[in-house]
Amino acid sequence: MLPSTPRLSALCCLIAAFLLVGCATDRSAITQYGTMREALREGRSEPRIGVARVAADHHAVAVGALAGLAGEITIFDGQTWVTRKAAGGVESSGPAADASDQATLLTVASVESWITIDLPGAVPPDRLEGVVESCARERGLDTSKPFPFVVEGTLTGLDAHVIAGYCPESNPPPDRQPWRPALPAPPAPTRATLVGFFAPNQEGVMTHHGTSLHMHAVFSLDGVTVTAHADSAALAPGARLRLPGAPTKAGEQR
Repeated sequence: MLPSTPRLSALCCLIAAFLLVGCATDRSAITQYGTMREALREGRSEPRIGVARVAADHHAVAVGALAGLAGEITIFDGQTWVTRKAAGGVESSGPAADASDQATLLTVASVESWITIDLPGAVPPDRLEGVVESCARERGLDTSKPFPFVVEGTLTGLDAHVIAGYCPESNPPPDRQPWRPALPAPPAPTRATLVGFFAPNQEGVMTHHGTSLHMHAVFSLDGVTVTAHADSAALAPGARLRLPGAPTKAGEQR
């Protein structure tokens, strides 16, 4: 054992302080199971992780697709929502995770605390990505790296789908066409929670090509809570954005 000296003690304190600062600023650790390219382009949609295993962490935030591209998965606030296409519409399960559900594609973070930001005014669909990025940068997040976010508000527009065994952007056959929700006509408001990841330079891995967002919507349709992959969303005034406000657990890509 090395002898204790004032110089050595000071060095140890300096190292400990450095590690503590490093941990405190790591608010965007991500675990990635599968990739967009593997699951959607290459047809490698085998099971990679049990949904219930991920949901056992009550701080988990996750979006992705079931094995076989059989439906959409959204996990947040201790709840797990899974929606599949069914005859005449969709069927959903939640808020508890089903032990039999497996994911082929899942982006996961563990967030112990959040900061909440009131968004000023309405947010059109072509501005949401920029709003999330600018708010995160203002709050000290490193926007060059992926991080999770949640938006709660009233939808004024939604382009979304529930995958049905085939990449929705690759001309699916008739029996594999995704289910696409239609919002009620105005003036009926549709409250929704958008759960997602801002992930720059992750096209083909965490996001579709042409976007830095992988985002799901959770909302009520005919009295049933459903989740769908959101290609774009528009929000009425009064929406609130949640961003990671404390260190997340260490993540890895698999």
